[in-house]
Amino acid sequence: MKKILYSLLAVGLISCTADDKIPDESELTPSVLHDKNINHQSELDNYLYENIEKPYNIRILYRFTDEETFRSYTYTPAKYDKSIEFVNIFNYLFIEPYIKVTSKRFLKEHSFNILLLLGDPAFNADGSKNVGLASAGVKIHLTEIDNIQPNSIYWLNDNFLVTLYHENAHTWHQAIRFSPAYEQVSANDYKGGNWVSAWGSYGTTDYLKAGFITTYSSFNKDEDFVELLARYIVYFNADLDGCNCKTTDETKWGKNSTNPDLQNLPDGYDADDYYNWRNKRYNYVDSEKWDEINNESAKIWQEVLKTADEKIRDTEQYTGKEKIEQKIAIMKNYLSTTWNIDLDALRAEIRSRYKYVVGKDFEGNEVPKKDFTRLNNN
Repeated sequence: MKKILYSLLAVGLISCTADDKIPDESELTPSVLHDKNINHQSELDNYLYENIEKPYNIRILYRFTDEETFRSYTYTPAKYDKSIEFVNIFNYLFIEPYIKVTSKRFLKEHSFNILLLLGDPAFNADGSKNVGLASAGVKIHLTEIDNIQPNSIYWLNDNFLVTLYHENAHTWHQAIRFSPAYEQVSANDYKGGNWVSAWGSYGTTDYLKAGFITTYSSFNKDEDFVELLARYIVYFNADLDGCNCKTTDETKWGKNSTNPDLQNLPDGYDADDYYNWRNKRYNYVDSEKWDEINNESAKIWQEVLKTADEKIRDTEQYTGKEKIEQKIAIMKNYLSTTWNIDLDALRAEIRSRYKYVVGKDFEGNEVPKKDFTRLNNN
């Protein structure tokens, strides 16, 4: 299987490389990992085995196991207390929403197998930072566990959760293929291993005009599918997240406003109401962390699609926005008819938990904040 490297580049993108190899199968068997006679068996070891590995067939390895790591980087083991925080977050924002929308049996049969937790990030020669490495749908290395910000939803999304949603979706299409119609939407613009250089310098958006939600989506149809699914979950969406500001009255659209702050907002929405709604994203962060609003997962679906609302070339029939919308429609139909999964319901269940992560709801009202420092607190 192709190895995927998730990198936090200076431009905030995902990258991949094909050198070296991550072992697809663990060299440590469950009986060895969870032998009660092994020294230093911890409360976390027992919890992981009883609550995650046995019911869902997902092994989380936080102890340093050199045989399991990708050997082109130097790693440190994750700290015990930080591993506990991650496990609680993983349970709350991944396992619980997935089994609520699907079932325990479904997650056990259709998910990645191994999560390897590593303390520090891995850096490439060009200075870019890998936030995760993965054998598609099988084993995931998550780095920077020791720097985890357990109550920052933007940090968690960008560093962990988008990777988990992406990789888990691989297991679905690997079991049953999605419609060939999906690939045909952007068939002329997949770049393979040239996806990094193909779209020019930082700041260009031609990949969006070609119908790709990220530059990495243009690697191939499978990465396109899982990237689009993951971004659909983590991006804000005016139609799904309570804006209630659609209008056919064009005089209220941003392009007709005298306020320059409103003029670039998406058409079809009352610009004042939309602007007030989008600013509520700040309620998920503390004032000293307002720069997090620039994180990838703070983007808004409608604004990304507005940028994509051009054709990559004059001979194209559809704009990038129309292509992305076509792909989403194909994806939703595939998930519904093949797996009985309502993507919007899954997204809503995940996002309904955000307020308890940050301790404030989207309106800025305080709510009980989750304490992720202790096991069994969820």
